Amino acid sequence: MRFICPAIGEDHERDFLVTGSLEDFKIIAFSSMDEYEKGFEYLELAADYEPCEVSIELFRELAKNDDEFSGIILDIHSKNKVISKKELQEELFF
Repeated sequence: MRFICPAIGEDHERDFLVTGSLEDFKIIAFSSMDEYEKGFEYLELAADYEPCEVSIELFRELAKNDDEFSGIILDIHSKNKVISKKELQEELFF
């Protein structure tokens, strides 16, 4: 499974769009490029953000190794589906 995430920067210096606090954050993700474009407009993001394709494996690794990461918000403009850290760790989602 792949997601599209708004990001700034390149390679290891890439920062994803998140919501929450430094101690409890979720990454904003979209299910397709079409959903990304709708969400980009909905969120009124700055032009600095660019789409970045991310695999479910990256999120699973974050769930296992990053105490502050608490999940994903998928298609915030429409579904607003929260995929929790637990769902990612236990591979309950996808």
